[in-house]
Amino acid sequence: MTYLDELSRELARHGVRGAARRRILAEVDDHLRSEPDAQERFGSPTEIANEFAAELGSHVARRAAAVAFAALAATGTVYAGAFVSLAFASPPAETLEPTLGALALAAMVVAPQVAFVAGSLALVRALRRRGRVMPTAELTVLRRRTLVALASGTVTMGALALYAYEFAPSLAGWWTTTTYVSAASAAVLLAAACVPALRTLHVRPQVAGPAGDVYDDLGFEGGDPWRLARWVALAVGAAVWLAGVVQGDPLDALVRGTLEATACFAGFAALGRYLGLRR
Repeated sequence: MTYLDELSRELARHGVRGAARRRILAEVDDHLRSEPDAQERFGSPTEIANEFAAELGSHVARRAAAVAFAALAATGTVYAGAFVSLAFASPPAETLEPTLGALALAAMVVAPQVAFVAGSLALVRALRRRGRVMPTAELTVLRRRTLVALASGTVTMGALALYAYEFAPSLAGWWTTTTYVSAASAAVLLAAACVPALRTLHVRPQVAGPAGDVYDDLGFEGGDPWRLARWVALAVGAAVWLAGVVQGDPLDALVRGTLEATACFAGFAALGRYLGLRR
């Protein structure tokens, strides 16, 4: 087996296929033909294949995070527009199936928050590691954040469409029609953004190094992620409560603020390790 044959096999084993592998093999072949000592300088096919996979994996993961964030931004616009226009579509009161209506409402509250947090964290990590080769553990975290954000965005659009369907008897027809069309369009956009995100799963470099945590995202020295999560949850709860105080309903706002803070901290406990917020 020639050097190029071994390199081709190793590239495939690391998930480098298609046009990228052909380009790499063509460049290496050109060097081998023109430089007598090229093979010694390159090193073993396993090593060079891993280096190419590490560079390619970092690049495609950063690009996928940026594409996902752009799609989520468009989805957020649809979500915000639906809620703003809902004020002109008559207050929803009657539902076709109470259980499905409650499920849609719950998903419309939880899923967009998960999408926003995961998508923002993916973009921040991608920007902070711009132009660098990421360790395998960190690359895994970036992939997870991107895919969780896209999945949560898709759930949000599905919940919005379900909400429009369940409360259609008491909503203006123009609102439900607009919501169906805009939610479907956003879902198609999210599906398109999933393509580069799923491609990152095929590239499998082996690079030593830690995945980092939320302090690496913020650019600070290491601290206690749990303590930061408690402060963030308290800040979110306080913001919800203060908004209610301004609106003249402090008791109801206190309940909502407590629930929001609890949900925020519970989300960190449930997804913190998976999304690389804590070790």
